[in-house]
Amino acid sequence: MTPGDPTCFGFGAPVCEEGETPRAPRWTRSRVLPSGAWSEWSLQDYGACVGPDAAVPVLTAEDFRRLPLPAPTLHVQPDGDWVLVNVETIVYTDPSPVTLTTDLLGHEVTVEATPREFTYDWGDGHSTTTRDAGRPYPALDVVHRYEQPGRVAITLTTQWTGRYRVAGDAQWRDVTGTAQTSVTGPALDVEERTSRLVSGTCRQQPDAPGCAGSATG
Repeated sequence: MTPGDPTCFGFGAPVCEEGETPRAPRWTRSRVLPSGAWSEWSLQDYGACVGPDAAVPVLTAEDFRRLPLPAPTLHVQPDGDWVLVNVETIVYTDPSPVTLTTDLLGHEVTVEATPREFTYDWGDGHSTTTRDAGRPYPALDVVHRYEQPGRVAITLTTQWTGRYRVAGDAQWRDVTGTAQTSVTGPALDVEERTSRLVSGTCRQQPDAPGCAGSATG
């Protein structure tokens, strides 16, 4: 099978109406970076009849969703393997657009994908959907308070919108539809801790409550 060959499936060009042009089966491939390696060719459809306004290939929502969009990194504060009950757990991510290059009908196409909406599944039966990417502490843009001790993992699902430009054409065109990526962070222990007044530091009093040598922890 040869990409672009309309007879590779045992049939010739489709019979079209006046003013329409037969289009060969549509194959696509993609790469993340302009200097990166191309993916394998993938057959998207078996050809069609197109009108004069279809000279520029259309990047469909399905094409957009097939691109290897990198899931934005999920940041959690406090930065560790635990968070506290009834204290704000802070999350944030990077909302920067990403640019990818793909091949569509033999045309090199530049795609710009932008994160537009973020859904945080907190792992305790609650979730938050926002267009705010959040910021690190001391900002409290996107936070969650856990009500009970336990073990959870936070999942970030990002909705992407996109636009594309075909090589040789200066016009950017919007992609109709969105794409989605998801990433789950490491498991976190939700802990309940109690503050105690002490007369010195743990170095001075290693057996004091809350210090390593204390029987009460």
